[in-house]
Amino acid sequence: MKVGIDLVEVARIERLVARWGERFLRRTFTGQELDYSLSRRRAYEHLAARFAAKEALAKAADLPPRWGEIEVLNSPSGKPYFSRLPAGLELKRVQLSLAHADKVAVAVVLIEG
Repeated sequence: MKVGIDLVEVARIERLVARWGERFLRRTFTGQELDYSLSRRRAYEHLAARFAAKEALAKAADLPPRWGEIEVLNSPSGKPYFSRLPAGLELKRVQLSLAHADKVAVAVVLIEG
């Protein structure tokens, strides 16, 4: 089993959006991730959590982050999951947990096998 963890300051995402705007958002997040996150009251926390998930996956898989190839969605119950992964990783073998608060977001990824 491989484990990856990442912690992101929400303010970091706010600064990146302020500096790069739509360019940063479209290069880092999928349309569905943006639709979900930007519809939330505390959108930057949700964006930071998805950013952390992508970083944690890259660490666990020992791959460079490939933003466009990774997508984090939520099931109807609210549980986050990877709906899209880079080639070579199987969705059924990757587990994800997210948490976020006012200032930070954290993601933990487990890759089984």
